[in-house]
Amino acid sequence: ISSKQKHQQLSIYQLELTTRNITMSTYQFELAFRQYVAAFDGTNDLSPAEFKSLFDNVHHKDLNYLPKDERVLGGDDMMHLKAKAPLTREEIFQLHSKHYASGQKVTLIHFRKIGLDCIDIKVRLVTGKEDTTVRVANTISGGQVVLSREIDESFPLKILGAKCANVVYKW
Repeated sequence: ISSKQKHQQLSIYQLELTTRNITMSTYQFELAFRQYVAAFDGTNDLSPAEFKSLFDNVHHKDLNYLPKDERVLGGDDMMHLKAKAPLTREEIFQLHSKHYASGQKVTLIHFRKIGLDCIDIKVRLVTGKEDTTVRVANTISGGQVVLSREIDESFPLKILGAKCANVVYKW
């Protein structure tokens, strides 16, 4: 067997291992995410430490959340999109903690794998009489979401263009 053939076999083996690791990573994320969503049942029966543990299982320490663009009316009477600032992991934790404490109920609408390390998630959020849905494309690394990009479903082309950044995270 030639050196070139050995290199090709090694490359194929490394690709198979990488694919297997990413598959396990997304499977671990799905399990953790479903547990996290289940906590939002409106009962607030978890201690702060239990809630933090569920949050930590889902969200990577370097999480970056990119909210959908805000629609604003410009001086030309045309609707324009204005980018919102990304949210940090700590800001997301504070927001989710507030929603959990308010008795928010979360229902998973869909959980779709749209790439090797990318998951499209849509949830329904109900707090009192307020009822809304949120759709997010998530990049997974090490079994946790490292990048979330909120999708504006009012623009069909944005849904088709939803993508995740491939994140190779080394620790």
